[in-house]
Amino acid sequence: MSPRLKKMITLIAIFVIFAFIVIWIARKPVSRGLATKGSAMLEQKKYSESLTYYKKAYFWFKNSPEVLLGMARAEYYLNSFPDALQHVNMSLQLDSLAKDAFFYLGLLHLKMEDKVKAINDFSRVIQIDSMTAQAYYHRGVAKAGIADFTGSVEDYRKAMSMDRDNIEAYLKSIEAKSAMEDFKGAIADYDKLLGIDLDNDKAYANRGYLKLNIEDFDGALADFNSALNINPENIDVIYNRGSVYARRGDFNSAIKDYTQSINKKHKFSKSLYNRAIANINLRNTKDALRDLNELLKLEPGNAEAYLSLGVISSMKEDFSGSIPYYDKAIEANPKFVDAYFNRGVSNGNLNLHQAAIADYTKTIELKDNHATAYYLRAVSEINIQKITEACDDLNKASSMGYKPADELIAIHCPKAPQN
Repeated sequence: MSPRLKKMITLIAIFVIFAFIVIWIARKPVSRGLATKGSAMLEQKKYSESLTYYKKAYFWFKNSPEVLLGMARAEYYLNSFPDALQHVNMSLQLDSLAKDAFFYLGLLHLKMEDKVKAINDFSRVIQIDSMTAQAYYHRGVAKAGIADFTGSVEDYRKAMSMDRDNIEAYLKSIEAKSAMEDFKGAIADYDKLLGIDLDNDKAYANRGYLKLNIEDFDGALADFNSALNINPENIDVIYNRGSVYARRGDFNSAIKDYTQSINKKHKFSKSLYNRAIANINLRNTKDALRDLNELLKLEPGNAEAYLSLGVISSMKEDFSGSIPYYDKAIEANPKFVDAYFNRGVSNGNLNLHQAAIADYTKTIELKDNHATAYYLRAVSEINIQKITEACDDLNKASSMGYKPADELIAIHCPKAPQN
């Protein structure tokens, strides 16, 4: 090899080594610069662009937990959960105390329906930094997912104490309390939420529905009206307000709300049925029949509709005509207590006392505290001279506080003479 060639090779080697040193020194700053761009794209919700920059940053420097976590975050928002899981775990191998990595690991486990692992991840975040409100919030979500509603409420409360404006924490706490049927507790959370957000029509609507569940009809009506003042087009609130009016006995107002619901095709079958019941209470049988027949076109096996048609016939004292409707109601729902009871009443009015007794007996089998069924079975038993059985039923009805039974006891069931 000539001296000139040796010199050229030496120079090339020196250049390569120098270039390698420059690249080695520059790799971290280059990686940081690319990661900064990735972070900016992430803030702008440009997740694909963000991931591209993070991947380039990773190419330059593979041992950065921040870059790996950035990749995982972008992949999380792109729903690439297996890749995100791999990169967040790689990040934790480099920095086992990174609370943000544990936080995103928890989010990933939530998305992947592994609630127990998610709880452990968020607990780890809290161990590292006990003031991380979002960790309490998401741990509450995970606990609710395994039906630990008491634990979830505690976590939501902790999140709310740290971040009073965390609307989602209030809403999730309410969901958990509602699942436990702690309606008053849920209402109290809505009170706090509305103290923060006075124009939240959904909060008024949901609080009204909870108040309806605890039969606070005045409070429910006030909340539904507040919701409609903010959003007059919320048809679900109009429907629920109709239910409040019906429960308060204001059937004309209930009909107006149910009519709006029907016109909007909202809860159409239920609205037809409820409007029919309101009309029955107002003895507007023609309007009720129209709605019930329309309902049966949609749902031929609707037991409640057949029962209501039977009630209309009974109101007109067409007891023979009512029985086929009650038969159809029972055929549709063999455990329909009201259908057996009403058929018993019709049979009793037709002096078919054996059939009436059979219906009342079935009513009692399905609902053993039905005092009126005991009383009316006794009436039919008296009519066919089964006095002993009648007295047993009358005493049972009386023990339940059914006062009319006492009058028949005095007539048909004299006390045994005292020795």
